[in-house]
Amino acid sequence: MTGSTLSAHYHTSRETFSKQFGGFLSQPPLPSDYFLKLQDKLVGESRSFSGFLLIDGDWFGRERCLLVYRDAYTGKNLYWRWSTGELGGEIGADLLFLSSHGYPLSGVTSDGRSGIVWAVKEVSRRIGQEIPHQRCLVHVQLSAQRLLTLKPKTEGGRRLLEVVHSLNRIHNHYEKNIWLKWLGRWQERYGEFIKAKTYEDNGHWWYTHRNVRRVYRSLSRDRESLFRYLDVPGLPKDTNGIEGVFGHMDGKTGAHRGMNQTRKEGLISHYLYLQEFPKTTLKTHT
Repeated sequence: MTGSTLSAHYHTSRETFSKQFGGFLSQPPLPSDYFLKLQDKLVGESRSFSGFLLIDGDWFGRERCLLVYRDAYTGKNLYWRWSTGELGGEIGADLLFLSSHGYPLSGVTSDGRSGIVWAVKEVSRRIGQEIPHQRCLVHVQLSAQRLLTLKPKTEGGRRLLEVVHSLNRIHNHYEKNIWLKWLGRWQERYGEFIKAKTYEDNGHWWYTHRNVRRVYRSLSRDRESLFRYLDVPGLPKDTNGIEGVFGHMDGKTGAHRGMNQTRKEGLISHYLYLQEFPKTTLKTHT
């Protein structure tokens, strides 16, 4: 729906409507207020949060990232933050806010980036209780496929892609141990292959098969975070439950490409709020 359509509906000029709407977008709802209201709503419905938190981010523009925190089993978005990236200090503050205001933080599933990893460990230390952290296996696989391509040119790349494709089919510790042995055998066979270097045009030596090396290092880094779901019943092994949130928001903002960043962030914040509380009376500001 365009500004012209809305201004006609409310019997006002487009200029007046645009001014009022701009005031509305400049005062978005606070995620902290939203969470407390959501918590009261679930209590009234005799429902509770699962404690399993999905965290993911999406970029809106080159400099602003939206982080969303979602309860895995109620499907409720709990909190959000606009930032310049997935920063550990900010994520840690968000997790502490949720935990200190009654969210039963029992586990986190994320893409495993360093900021989130640090935040989960720091909050675990602060509250005196380990928070299991699962790396999203779909992220791991998609990242590996992007680097290796679906048809790797080298034998080492093709064999490693087979290892990657089997990752999401593990259901117990026996299968996990077989997978780890398979990865270990790959390293024994292709360890020298990923150490090979080439002298490049910029005057530096660098790894010849850098993408294969990156995928292997990603799989071998903190391997246990790939399989925490086997030890914690109910902990999701991927963040698929949150992916659709960003798809909807991309569609909403795509119809307003001329909107500046501040208004775009206001629009998305209101969208997240009104998804849960659609009957809220909203006030515009002149």
